[in-house]
Amino acid sequence: MPELNASFSLFPTQEKRSERSPDYSGSIEIPVADIDALMAHLGTQPENNWRDEPVVKLCIAGWKATSKGGKTYLNGKISIPQDQQPAAAPSGDEEVPF
Repeated sequence: MPELNASFSLFPTQEKRSERSPDYSGSIEIPVADIDALMAHLGTQPENNWRDEPVVKLCIAGWKATSKGGKTYLNGKISIPQDQQPAAAPSGDEEVPF
């Protein structure tokens, strides 16, 4: 199964229409080839969040970046937590103990 290689970009809001308007907005891009990995992860055993609600977690990491037009934004990656990555399938040369 392929590793999830999704990314996101968040840009500062140009005009806040109210106090509740977001400070940043953007999009998440998931390559079509990675949809199976995302769906497999979403089907894993959920864990409870701080509200004691069942959730399936994804990791995010962000970096400050500058667009070609000189605007500062956050660019990032979304991944499956390391402890939940699928194990590599054994090759045909290895013994599998049963």
